[in-house]
Amino acid sequence: MSKKEIIIVDGKCVLCNSITKWLIKKDKNKIFEIASLESEYIKKNFQNIYNVDSVAVVDSFGNVYQKSLAILYILKKINKLFWIQILIKLLPLFFTNFFYDLVAKTRYKIFGKYDQCMISNNDI
Repeated sequence: MSKKEIIIVDGKCVLCNSITKWLIKKDKNKIFEIASLESEYIKKNFQNIYNVDSVAVVDSFGNVYQKSLAILYILKKINKLFWIQILIKLLPLFFTNFFYDLVAKTRYKIFGKYDQCMISNNDI
């Protein structure tokens, strides 16, 4: 098991790639490793992760966070965007996951989709 936290993202999503690039810059302590949902590494090592449609986090203990809880986990770890953290904590989980799902379902239509993952290994 990796000592680092692993963020699993949709490597073909333009929005996800943009957020991933932002996250790489903000992760000053190099807490996270990032892997594409479509990668062989994820398929081979994390078969228990199913129905991930855009982002998930696997912590160093093997716990999996998905949807708005994954976003909250990431933001807390990098100590950024406190107002989003507060909203996720205050609002009921079904509500925050509803909005997460709404963005996840429309992200290709709104932001577009790459043919392949655009994050290079050098970035990660």
